[in-house]
Parts: sequence; structure tokens; C-alpha cells
Amino acid sequence: MKKITLFVFLLAFAFVNAQNDDKTTDKLSFAKGTQFVNLNLSLNTTNSDLNGAIQTQESRNFGFSINPSYSYAISDNFFLGLGLGYTTNSRENDLNGVLDNEASTNSFSVFPFVRYYKGIGKKLAFFVQGETRYSHSKNEVNNTNARTTNSFFFGVRPGLTFMLSKNIGLETSIGALGYTTSNVEDEGNNSESDFNSFNFSLNSSNLLVGLSYYF
Repeated sequence: MKKITLFVFLLAFAFVNAQNDDKTTDKLSFAKGTQFVNLNLSLNTTNSDLNGAIQTQESRNFGFSINPSYSYAISDNFFLGLGLGYTTNSRENDLNGVLDNEASTNSFSVFPFVRYYKGIGKKLAFFVQGETRYSHSKNEVNNTNARTTNSFFFGVRPGLTFMLSKNIGLETSIGALGYTTSNVEDEGNNSESDFNSFNFSLNSSNLLVGLSYYF
């Protein structure tokens, strides 16, 4: 919910600036040959307690992700890029003050992408990013490698870029429309499964906020 609120705030901020920029004829544009490097970071922690008459339960969750990328404009406002990603999540559950179980997931990804910008203000541009993302993740429960997942995502992400200066841009995007295919190997029951889905998501897990350096 906090991430959604942040995105709405950024949208409102961008809209106000776009109205001010409309007083000029210039719109934000990126010339052929422009390059940028981008870094998206995400951190989240949660703690919950359940106190009952017989037992107490406590759950702790931690998540962190980093996604650096590089892109080059092959024509005005149209970029080709490549990104890498790493995500880690862990959860610990205590029962009556004693560790009951723990789980962790580590994921690595690579995602080539294309991005097109449309200026809507002197410092503001809307973009649509089409990407193909391959992810490899391992899930461990109580230090046992229980599940390995390989997945491909094909889809698009919309977003906004606001130039804080000539070279520094703040960007945000939320949601993804696309198709995902996954293969899951479960060592716990020695099984293998395939999953395919087509979905449109606006949840906070798909919110990306980062900084870009253009040169």
C-alpha cells in the first residue's frame, strides 16, 4: 500500500510539472546516440506477532532486490538495453520463542529490453518498455534445497521519467502486462511441473523506482 501511495504521489507531482512545462513548446526528448545507466533498488521488512492462549507465533520477513541496466538510443527516443537482477527473500517463524521453520529464496535474472519515450513536458516523459526476462531461483526450507524455478516473462511495463537535472532522471513504473512460462523442480516430492500464465498486474510487487544517468 505504501508503494502504491508513493506511485500516486509521483504521478501527481509529474502531472503538475507537465502543466507548468506546457507553457513552453519544448518536450523532453532523447537524441539518437544517447546512453543511460539505471539502478533500481527495493527493500522491505515485515514483522508480525500472534499471541494466543496456548502458544505465541512470530514471523519475520526480509526482502531485497537490485536491478542495474544499460541502454543505448538507436534512434530518437528509442532505446535498446540489457539488465541484470538479483532478489533475495527470507522468512523465519518462531513458535513460543523457539525457531520453528525458516525459508529463503534467491533469484537471478537477465532481461534484454526496448524502450520508447514520449515527452509530455520539458522535464517529463512517458515510456513503454518491452522486455524478455529469464529468471532462475532457488527456494530453501530449513536449509534444504526444496525447489528450483526457471521462468521466462514476455511483456511490457509503462512508466514515467522526470529529469532532476540535465543528466539525472528519476523514474518509476508500476504494473506489467505479459505472458509467463515457468518450470518448477520440487526436490521434496521429486516432481516437475510447468506453469503458463497471461496476466496484467498493478500490485506493489511490480513497482520499480530508480535513478538513471543519461550521457
